[in-house]
Amino acid sequence: MPGKRHSRHHGEQLHATVLVDYTNLFGCIAEKSLSEADPDQVALEVIQELQRHVSEHLQLHAVRTVAFANLPPGSTRGHRVTGAWLAAGIEPRFSYASVADASSAIDLAMEAAEVALTCSQRHAFIILSGNHWFVPLVQRLQRKGHFVFLAALEAPYRADHLPVDVNDAFLNARFLVDRVAPSALEPTGAGSSDTEQPDLATHTSGPEAVLPIEDEAVRRALEVIEQYFGQYEEIYLTPLLRKLSEVMSDEEEPKDLITGLEETGAVWLEKRRGFPHNYTVLLVNEDHPDVIDVREEATSNNDSDDYDELLFDEDEEEDQDDVDEYFEDPN
Repeated sequence: MPGKRHSRHHGEQLHATVLVDYTNLFGCIAEKSLSEADPDQVALEVIQELQRHVSEHLQLHAVRTVAFANLPPGSTRGHRVTGAWLAAGIEPRFSYASVADASSAIDLAMEAAEVALTCSQRHAFIILSGNHWFVPLVQRLQRKGHFVFLAALEAPYRADHLPVDVNDAFLNARFLVDRVAPSALEPTGAGSSDTEQPDLATHTSGPEAVLPIEDEAVRRALEVIEQYFGQYEEIYLTPLLRKLSEVMSDEEEPKDLITGLEETGAVWLEKRRGFPHNYTVLLVNEDHPDVIDVREEATSNNDSDDYDELLFDEDEEEDQDDVDEYFEDPN
């Protein structure tokens, strides 16, 4: 179940257009699938998960989602998932071309250029594909002052595989697949492991080991997380560290408490790309025995107003940069 939205209270949301190279996305999912799941269904759920990610974590307002697909010659029935797209608010765009043709990618690029030319204000472009990186398109949109975010199932795994000016625009979108269809895709190759992606967004599937929490302060920190942040699936570090500073004793360093929870496998951290800054989130291991105990003990009458002050807003972006430096992956 997706995490609840962390709304910003200052400034107007940037409008975004989500563009999907469906032919390429479907092809990668079908080629690398390890399950019997329908690739069309997996692709649709990935698009919907991206829409949630754009809204909840990138804090962008997606005004349109457009999927581009090839309609092979000889087919007169259209695409069989068109109805599902329309029900999900996805605009279908078809090119009369063979599956191997690049028509859908070209159509996507032309649509992005048209939107960019007609925008009177800065706009956000979110592009989803399988292994097309659209580098020239990303460069041109960025030069026009637009925010560009490209999510690909086979994203560049080293910063020097891309021009310097587009490094920050890319996201390895496999975590979207993991959310909707865990283990649906074959593992990435040896040369593209997460540990070799220090300059690109990374995803961690969860803690490697589970140990009992023996430190009382660390256990108390877990109780604070449940009390004040229990309604969120993903927790921003900035408000969490601030709350730990408020309720824990002065002798207990919030960052050390988080590290202690990580070492026991009760929580783990993940990096996220965001606008206008990247950020780090904490996720709780719901299967950890101590987490289960804390949740059973937690009261259910928390005043909802307690959570309002914890929302991540623009006034805290500077602090978030400091947090990310502290929790930077040593690899």
